[in-house]
Amino acid sequence: MYATNFEYDGKQLSDYGMMICRFDSPGLETLSSEADLTFTTTKSVGSDKVKIYNSKYDEIYTAVFQICRLPGSTRPEICLAPNEISALQRWLCRKDGYHPFKLLQEDFRDIYWNAVFSCKQIELKGETVGLELTMYTDSPYACLAAEDITYSLTPGDSFTLFDLSDETGFQYPAVTIVCGSSSDSGSPGQGKIVLQNSMDTRRKTILTNLQNNEIITLDGENKLISSNLSRTDLANSFNYCFPRIFNRIENGTDMRENVFTLLDTENAIPCHITFHYAPIIKIGL
Repeated sequence: MYATNFEYDGKQLSDYGMMICRFDSPGLETLSSEADLTFTTTKSVGSDKVKIYNSKYDEIYTAVFQICRLPGSTRPEICLAPNEISALQRWLCRKDGYHPFKLLQEDFRDIYWNAVFSCKQIELKGETVGLELTMYTDSPYACLAAEDITYSLTPGDSFTLFDLSDETGFQYPAVTIVCGSSSDSGSPGQGKIVLQNSMDTRRKTILTNLQNNEIITLDGENKLISSNLSRTDLANSFNYCFPRIFNRIENGTDMRENVFTLLDTENAIPCHITFHYAPIIKIGL
């Protein structure tokens, strides 16, 4: 990391006349690369080979760095006044949950962590000259900046989404579906959407009893569904198979192409589908 500035919850460190720094000579360090896995293994009787039957991340990602006054700022002295310390800690050390953090460095431009901070003051001869920040994230890895990708589909149409994640397996995107007219596909209010992923063929996302211009929101991470309409039958109109985005490696081949198809079933209706997801990135500060 060579950045001197970062952004947290929409504000920059330089807005406070501060910069990232180091107050001592650290020498050599061992830094997490955000790929620290713990494997659980077993060995059969009479065999020398060890088999992996479980793996997991043991820790969320954390990082420690220091900040000091930015040279050339409006205050020439190195020491921080109590009101400056108060403002910094109010911004960084909060109880209102995780907020996006990213380094303002070219190769980290589109990478962020969801983070919270704890803080210690660095003192010299009784004066505070900087702060030491410990960043705690909500996961073992970072993410690329999330994008909204919208597709306009009629029954039978497909679209392709390439998963850019460093982690194999699947992610649940946030999905918004704006339902089209059902006038050509059954009675109004009886529209149906069936969405299938070519890399997840055992599952289909099924929504029924849909109305024209109804907006369905699928929060796969928290397993929630909502509609912009007041519906008492919404839970019974969904099979609770939330769309998933996959990538995997098979026989040395990197497989990232997810082809989603709006199946042409009875009462199928057109729609606009928006995927909001942030690919996983395994990188440390």
